[in-house]
Amino acid sequence: MPDNNVEIEAMQQAVAALGVYIGAVSNNIQKMKDAAVDCHDNMGKDVYSAKAIDQLNICITELTKTISKAEALKTTISNKIQEILDSTQGW
Repeated sequence: MPDNNVEIEAMQQAVAALGVYIGAVSNNIQKMKDAAVDCHDNMGKDVYSAKAIDQLNICITELTKTISKAEALKTTISNKIQEILDSTQGW
């Protein structure tokens, strides 16, 4: 039987790392949204600005999907940690 303490510690580190990742990417998404607004407001509606805004919006959409997946993984790992802790309580 594997050492549950080592397994739990590794999963807790993964949850913490995912939390940092989610926070950083979320921050970058907000910066990209702000950049799209600034581009629209300050650069006008020329072709290059429109293309830049479109690319920012594509990146925002893809990063938002990635964040959702990371949050789901974080939840799965957290649930597994709780499951292990619950199963060892009777020992």
